[in-house]
Amino acid sequence: MKILHIVRQFAPSIGGLEDYVLNLATEQKAMGHEVTIFTLNSNFQTGERLPARETVKDLPIRRFSWLGSKRYPISRFPLKLMNEFDIVHVHAVDFFIDYLSLLKRLSLLRAKLVLTTHGGFFHTPQQQTLKKLFFKTVTRFSLKSVDVVFTISNNDRQLFEQVREDCQLIENGVAYQKFGHISHAADSNDMVYLGRLSSNKRLDWLIEAFSRMGDGRSKLRIIGNRATGDAEQLEKLVVALNAEDRVELLFNISDEEILKQINSSRFVVSASEYEGFGLSVIELMSYGLVPILSREPDSFKGFIEQSGVGALFSYEPQAFEKSYLALIKAWSEQERHKAKTFAERFSWKSVARSIVNGYAN
Repeated sequence: MKILHIVRQFAPSIGGLEDYVLNLATEQKAMGHEVTIFTLNSNFQTGERLPARETVKDLPIRRFSWLGSKRYPISRFPLKLMNEFDIVHVHAVDFFIDYLSLLKRLSLLRAKLVLTTHGGFFHTPQQQTLKKLFFKTVTRFSLKSVDVVFTISNNDRQLFEQVREDCQLIENGVAYQKFGHISHAADSNDMVYLGRLSSNKRLDWLIEAFSRMGDGRSKLRIIGNRATGDAEQLEKLVVALNAEDRVELLFNISDEEILKQINSSRFVVSASEYEGFGLSVIELMSYGLVPILSREPDSFKGFIEQSGVGALFSYEPQAFEKSYLALIKAWSEQERHKAKTFAERFSWKSVARSIVNGYAN
């Protein structure tokens, strides 16, 4: 089967969406399918112009020019090329699914059109009224011409079932222990955040809540890429709170260094107010890190309920501290094992097989 993945950003850009497409495409290629990536020709994080053609991990990449907003970039892909594929699989709800669904409606696109929703476009609170209107009108219209719609979490499915009844739930895949292997648990009660520095992650709140806790022996490590948010603002906040000895900001570090920080921690933390899924939390749970998570995203509630380990907290510093201290008291090798076992269910081999099977529906 010839499969084309369309995604607005791909390697060398760094993020959950980019990782998802790379891992899915790699597994599909290993299954014997012919897989290609179409994406845009610039890195939104750095502004770098990227080559029109490249190969990443044996996957052919074609990049195209674009205009407009990074949230809704406009580009045209050659219809003749797209019609050489059996499957055109679009990732995220943006211009591409609106444009390609129109081509499908006009019988110009002959390939089967597939969408993975990835949380839609509700990750930040800005312009929610306009987003909801767009979702109920344009998105509803576009999805009528899509052959298959995959959602990556229960939260995602509940959202998209408002405009498309037959969505398939296939939860996100995870590269199990993607940074390497560790052989033992840390003896500290440190916690680590890994991911984007964007505003919906509420890192400013997390830093302040953690720095004001009574227990001064543990550390909070925040790992991310400077280009994914306002790193300078977070650095200024740590200094203003006089928390340099308790909060470590680790930006643009290597996989080897990330593994070292994971090996020095017992807990994975996220104060995110919105997640389509929460990929990085599962990635760190694969190392046995016990989760302490915001109760806002429905996917986070699912992680805690289904794994039987970890805790949720509300945006109140006292509630956060109470949850954290309770986890410290309850921590054991058994809790660590529960986290690792839960993460195993999201293996990419299983997810890729489910998606390929789902193409036939």
